Amino acid sequence: MNESIIFIAMATVAVVLGVIVVVVIKSLSRGSSAPKQTTQQKEDEPKITLEDLLIIVSDKDSTKEEIAKASLYFIQKFPIPAKNRGRVPSDAIPYLKFVSLVSGHKKSDAKLISYLTNELDKQHAEYIAEIEQYKNMGLRARF
Repeated sequence: MNESIIFIAMATVAVVLGVIVVVVIKSLSRGSSAPKQTTQQKEDEPKITLEDLLIIVSDKDSTKEEIAKASLYFIQKFPIPAKNRGRVPSDAIPYLKFVSLVSGHKKSDAKLISYLTNELDKQHAEYIAEIEQYKNMGLRARF
């Protein structure tokens, strides 16, 4: 009798362990397929170019929220090209023009302009003077 109880207990433990292993394997396989879907979703998103951002911030009808989103996207996705021997390359001018357009837009507030320039100063220390110059150009254009 004791042997049959021990056998039943061992069989029950084996079945429970088998179920646990199956659940863990299925949860791991679901976890690995989820990133593939998010990667595929990112590929389906339209690519936003610097020209698109320049169009948004140069449009007088753009809202404060659109300008703020464009600025955040610019900070995150568009690093300013490095200087060549201490000089600003010509392909960096549109990046600096973005700063001027945001600063000069009538719906940009001081908080947004300050955030944009501070974040760019942190990321691009070699451009601090140029960022300040283009910010001031935009601010002068407001009046």
